[in-house]
Amino acid sequence: MMADLRRFAINQITTRDWTLEQAVNGYARQGVAGIGVWTEYLDACGIRQGARLIRDAGLFVPSLCTSAWVNIADRAGFDAGLAENRRRLDAAAEIGATALVVVPGSLATGEKDLPAARSRVLGALEHLLPYAREVGVVLGIEPLHPMYAADRSCLNTFAQCLDICRRLGKGTGIVADTYHCWWDPEFVPGLRQAGPENILTFHLGDWLVPTRDVYHDRGMVGDGVVDFGAYRAVLDDMGYDGPFEIELFSKFDWWLRDGDETVAVAVDRCAPLVGGRQKAPC
Repeated sequence: MMADLRRFAINQITTRDWTLEQAVNGYARQGVAGIGVWTEYLDACGIRQGARLIRDAGLFVPSLCTSAWVNIADRAGFDAGLAENRRRLDAAAEIGATALVVVPGSLATGEKDLPAARSRVLGALEHLLPYAREVGVVLGIEPLHPMYAADRSCLNTFAQCLDICRRLGKGTGIVADTYHCWWDPEFVPGLRQAGPENILTFHLGDWLVPTRDVYHDRGMVGDGVVDFGAYRAVLDDMGYDGPFEIELFSKFDWWLRDGDETVAVAVDRCAPLVGGRQKAPC
């Protein structure tokens, strides 16, 4: 029986050494329906050319990763960050991406005031949101694991990100990620509070024991401690019909393998989790 991969995307950082063209062709070749695009690969290819490649392959795009950092404390840097994020929103619109994933940075150089950094990020998103609405791309607020709180993102819990979405309103949504959120007692309650309409994409990545590198050692689905089946049951119960997207940073394992092998294993491991929603019996 053929796997149902209509809701399944691979975030292209999973096959780090493939160009955008190689990723588009490699995913489509193995029946994957979508691609999470990274800005660096899209820029290298050319935005219009990348959009054409994706369109011709028939792939959907749940996300463009990521926003530029907006943690810069000085006014000139803040304005430059907003301008770059508007450019990325334009690129997301061009390739048909549903969301621009927000990874905003955190403490500015020499700073220790985390609440101030979070306030600055919220202010930047408030400035950026009208343009996101204008171009039709949602700001995907993604909680990143607390180990990233000092540098990559000061948005670290599901409840915190859900509160931001509620405060900002239309044009924002949640990017839920098992790797970042599996530890959070409020993850499942937060998913239910968000509702299926506010979850933009659901990222799959396992937590390895031990984790050898806090940035680049995410596990293939099934290799770690995350209970993916339980999360899928919750999503089905709440009526989530959106995409699933595997995203691996893996300098010790999957980045060292041939991309076709990585895709094949990802398809095999994720297929039981990404098919059509299972409805409860009457």
